[in-house]
Amino acid sequence: MSATVTVRWVVDDATKTGMLADLKQARAAGTAVWVDVLEPDADTLELLQKEFGLHPLAVEDVQHAPQRPKIDAYADNVFVVWIAPRLSAAQREMATTEIDVFLGTNYLITAHQDRVPAIDDVADDACGVLDRGAEWALHAILDRSVDAMFPVIDMVGEELDRIENELLEKVQDGQLKELYTVKRTMLELHKVIGPERDLLRSMARHDEFVSQEAYLYLQDVGDHVARVADAIDTYRDVASSVMDIYLSAISNRLNVVMKQLTVVATIFMPLTLITGIYGMNLTKAMWPSPDWFWSFPIVIAACVVITGAMLYVFKRRQWW
Repeated sequence: MSATVTVRWVVDDATKTGMLADLKQARAAGTAVWVDVLEPDADTLELLQKEFGLHPLAVEDVQHAPQRPKIDAYADNVFVVWIAPRLSAAQREMATTEIDVFLGTNYLITAHQDRVPAIDDVADDACGVLDRGAEWALHAILDRSVDAMFPVIDMVGEELDRIENELLEKVQDGQLKELYTVKRTMLELHKVIGPERDLLRSMARHDEFVSQEAYLYLQDVGDHVARVADAIDTYRDVASSVMDIYLSAISNRLNVVMKQLTVVATIFMPLTLITGIYGMNLTKAMWPSPDWFWSFPIVIAACVVITGAMLYVFKRRQWW
């Protein structure tokens, strides 16, 4: 077996920690038992299925990640799939971890492929939550995982502010890619937050595993999830506004370029007319005559004067 199994239970106000072999001893103590499985494999899940009577469909879901957030009720327990978003080590991207949870009478089983900071934090104070019951350990894990979402929301807001400020100063090619990256992060969060908010609300229907007092605290976690959802909706509107700013800035830059090109083309129109006439084969009645020594300098001087006069007029009228 490649899975790492940690069994925690409380004896005389102290947390006992053991391995899978200590599971029977932990259950015999009569207190809440928390079994945490890192990188679960088929053999470990089969042993837990026999020990706790886990439903085969739920065990199959654990083996076939990723799953969407959901809650399934069975006769002996409820099965919860929880997605925990958090900032990656680079602090500029979002990472997610799936936590599969079995909550039954006096036991909690958590299974995950990667280490989860929320679970590590709760494990440091397992006695304080397991003393009250398995559902309190679940509340502590969910509460910390939701708290880890707020730095992600803050990062999204900071990125949008930075992109917006840069757009107002100067439009650059990489800004559109950055904006789409932020919008993709919000989309991934939105796909997670909505089902998890419904999941927490449905906990009230499982009073055989969740006490009324614990559900009140889970409701508070649901309120935090709702705050995250509201922030996502707000930032999605902000992202749309930033996109409009980007498109407007691109359009304005194109207009400026077109205006400059138009000025250049307009200046060359009379010059082209003069040089075209002067280059005709007809010489009679042409002034200045091509035979004169000063004819060429006069034409060039006329072109320069016309160019300067047109630039002056364009500048006065703010066309350029």
